[in-house]
Amino acid sequence: RKSTRYMRYDLGITVRKKGLLKFSFLKHDEIPVKLVDISSRGIGVLITSDLQLSQNQKIFVSVRFRNFKEFEIPSTVMHKTSVDDAIMYGIKFDRISNTFANYLLKTQTKLSFK
Repeated sequence: RKSTRYMRYDLGITVRKKGLLKFSFLKHDEIPVKLVDISSRGIGVLITSDLQLSQNQKIFVSVRFRNFKEFEIPSTVMHKTSVDDAIMYGIKFDRISNTFANYLLKTQTKLSFK
């Protein structure tokens, strides 16, 4: 593990598929997910909907902060694990954004590490 993972309860997270057949510019294709942890390099989420993602699948992750600032990050599904009635996904951001990383750290009000 190369970066610190934070547990945040103040972020809104959605995912949407991308690709030739699943490509969409429409926001209504976004699926809300439950945040498990986040770092500047990736994110862990729980999905309880019917959305199925496969390993190495390319997706977009949208991260919304309390002040409605939003980052849309091209990402890749690295692994998935069944957890009760949900699936936990480990998702790696395709590129590191210093702007996102700095904003993530700047808006951290309560330090909770995983």
